[in-house]
Amino acid sequence: MTCAKCPYTLHAPETDEGIVAWSVIQRCGGQVRVGFGGVYALDFGAILLMADAMGATSPLLADLLPRVEPLIVKAYRKEGGDGE
Repeated sequence: MTCAKCPYTLHAPETDEGIVAWSVIQRCGGQVRVGFGGVYALDFGAILLMADAMGATSPLLADLLPRVEPLIVKAYRKEGGDGE
């Protein structure tokens, strides 16, 4: 049971294109670029290749990737203990 104020409910994709784009991001969260300082970026090339293989390329996905990249990188850094 989820509540109406749950972030997953409030921010859930509402369009078919949004649902597909979110599905790609969920599957490709491990496609990251890593250096000596840890994760510093998403590997957009790998993500877009996966999206193409899934038949899920769209302008929305291309717009969404740079917006979610800092959130995913921050989560990796927090998980690894080298973040803020």
